[in-house]
Amino acid sequence: MRRAIEIVVSAILGAIVAIVGAIAHRSYPPFGIILSVLLVLMAVIFVRTWGGWAAVIAFAIPFAALSFVFARPGPGGSLLIAGDSLGYAWLYAGAAAFVIACVVPPRLLGRGRPTLPATGEAPRVTSA
Repeated sequence: MRRAIEIVVSAILGAIVAIVGAIAHRSYPPFGIILSVLLVLMAVIFVRTWGGWAAVIAFAIPFAALSFVFARPGPGGSLLIAGDSLGYAWLYAGAAAFVIACVVPPRLLGRGRPTLPATGEAPRVTSA
């Protein structure tokens, strides 16, 4: 049950990050793009630390799908991610932030330490 919740929440978070990033990347250049890319980086690091690779894939699917949809013209001809420097910066920098978050070593994320199954705490080392 916990694994299913991690995957569903990660997918919802991927959709939220894509929506917020697609809207906010154009606000106050260059700060909007910088903060939007940092949002992607921190969200992917959080998802990877919390739920592992399955959660990262669950995050990536709605993120990529919505980014694709927002880059296409809508029924009225408008788009959220335009084909200009800010739009391309959002798409490429967002993808780069995603890759960077995926190659961060696990020991930097806190998942590399062994834990006790019952308590979730690190085992104590005692001197003999």
